[in-house]
Amino acid sequence: MKLGLRSMVMAGLVLAAVMAAPGPAQAATSQDFGPRIVTGIPNSATQLVIPMATIESKQLPAGANAYVYSELKAQDADGVNLIDNEIRCSGAGGSDVVLGENVLPPTGDPAHQKITIVNRFLVTAKQAGTITCTLYLRTSSTGDHVAKETVSGTVRFTPDPVPGDVTGAAIQKSLPSGNTTLSSTVVAPVIDRDIPLGFSFVDVIADTEFHWCASTTVCAKSPDNYSKARFALTATTSGGATCASAPVVQTDETVQQGVNHAAIPLYTRVAVKPGCTHLHAQVTGTYLAGNVGLVGGGVDLTDSTGSADTHPAAMTHMFAVPRTS
Repeated sequence: MKLGLRSMVMAGLVLAAVMAAPGPAQAATSQDFGPRIVTGIPNSATQLVIPMATIESKQLPAGANAYVYSELKAQDADGVNLIDNEIRCSGAGGSDVVLGENVLPPTGDPAHQKITIVNRFLVTAKQAGTITCTLYLRTSSTGDHVAKETVSGTVRFTPDPVPGDVTGAAIQKSLPSGNTTLSSTVVAPVIDRDIPLGFSFVDVIADTEFHWCASTTVCAKSPDNYSKARFALTATTSGGATCASAPVVQTDETVQQGVNHAAIPLYTRVAVKPGCTHLHAQVTGTYLAGNVGLVGGGVDLTDSTGSADTHPAAMTHMFAVPRTS
């Protein structure tokens, strides 16, 4: 009976995607979408992959850094459903970044019955032209039945290109593929860059993917049904006299069984005093209690629903934006 249900799910995935989400509207620099009811979410390792919105940058010169910002909201799930916010960019510059967590049904923790996954990053134009980015919902059910949920959100380019370091390169760092075990302390990502003269502040943005435990074997043997860790974003400047440090931004995150993973957005701002043009920024993850956790690095994702073809995507990452005000 279960095999028959899964076969029917697989056969209907493409149809479900089309019914739930018609093609993206004509590209603009900003797009909102939803609320949209998504049905036919498979209860298998297969993810339903749906393009939700597509944006296109202004004309960019080669080497310019565009800032992409997005929010994917999910609610009204009838089970525990995986929600991934993936953004793929192509054209004059390419990038792929994904972050995710689970949304819970009305019987679950109220804090996770409605979730918002923020995904933001820099993408560099390798040649003059425009960059096109599409936000994809990637979703599947962790239960024993085909599921549904309601999603909405936004994706946009910020109005102006973002300055880079003294060489013009985007001030950005993503963790490599794979997961880093968080059993004590992990310092990653780390940025060490020199910024150009003429800026008064640097905004530092970090998005961390925190997973529940290091392996299914460890989880199965542990009496704990959660993992708790602290994540702190720090930023300092150096190179001159009385250089400034940013306010430390810190959050304690407890991931319960069923929620399994969390996308954690962090932000701080540091003043740039005369001569203090070297920036050091880092995220420090500290294990606190429960199961051993993971900091999620890059992953391989299927190109579309049921596809055998895959592509790499960044996950935990950090970037900086120099500003004059």
